Parts: sequence; C-alpha cells; structure tokens
Amino acid sequence: MARRIIMTGDEAQYIERRGANAQPDDDREIRMEGQHARYEETSVAQVAHFPVTGNEAAGRQWFDFLIRRGFIAADTEMNCWLYLMGFSTNQPTDIKPIEWMKTVETARLMLVKVNGSLLESKQLTVARINKLAAQCFTKQGQSLKLAKPRKELSADADAIESFLPTISDL
Repeated sequence: MARRIIMTGDEAQYIERRGANAQPDDDREIRMEGQHARYEETSVAQVAHFPVTGNEAAGRQWFDFLIRRGFIAADTEMNCWLYLMGFSTNQPTDIKPIEWMKTVETARLMLVKVNGSLLESKQLTVARINKLAAQCFTKQGQSLKLAKPRKELSADADAIESFLPTISDL
C-alpha cells in the first residue's frame, strides 16, 4: 500500500532523513498545500555499527546497567547506544560515539559478552570487534583502542561478567 503524505496550512514542512541503504518508497503520494509548503528528503550516510541483533529489550537493559554502574557517560543517548551496538536498525540523525568511562579491559569484556553468540557462530571476529570499538566508542575523547585480553581483578569486571539481561523483558 502506498504511503500518503498530505500537508496543509501555512509553514507546512515535511523533512525526512533516510539511511543511505534505506529502501525507496517511490509509490507514495505527496500532496502539499498552503503558503511555504516544503518537502525535503535527504539520504544520510550509514554509520559503522556492530552487527544487528534486533534485541532492543536486551539493549535497553545493557544500557541501564552500564549507565547505572558508570561504565558509559551519563549523557549517552539510548538511541545512539541501541544503533551502534546493533540492538536497533533505526539510525539516529545525530549520532554520537559512546564515551567509555572505565578501563579498556572492561570495555573488551562487555563487547565480547554482548556479541558472544556472534563470535561463537563465527559471524563476528575479535579483530572486527576491535575495529568497530574504535569507530563506535571513545575514551577520554580518543577512539577506543582495545588491547589484548588480560585478566582484570576488579568489581567492575565481575559486574560485567555476571550481568545477564532478564528473560522476562526479552
């Protein structure tokens, strides 16, 4: 079914920003009336992100946990988190990298845990996680560089290793 967009009245505007790989929907009808009616559609380049899992409920639980424990900056936007981590396919218009506040090792632990099933099925590699981490995360204003795994004995590392999203919300 065709999508219909009807705009009437003074100063009517319709502005749509679509991802670069969004499917066209040329079968829509657009009717604009009134003074200063304006239609604008722009294609937004797709930003690098982790493979899509589509499990927004788990993504929201991870976000709440990481914010509450101070792993990511308190001003991190949930929609940016969900998109960059692959929990959602909705790319925000103004995407900001995630600021990691704790050690690089805890970042690696979290990324490996979140993407564990993709690593096990060989759909994602550790090298790819390292590359995506540098594109999606920052630490002290610089791209996050993950180091080789090393055992970190800390309450933060234990918290990440023991965190599991609850099944009832998934």
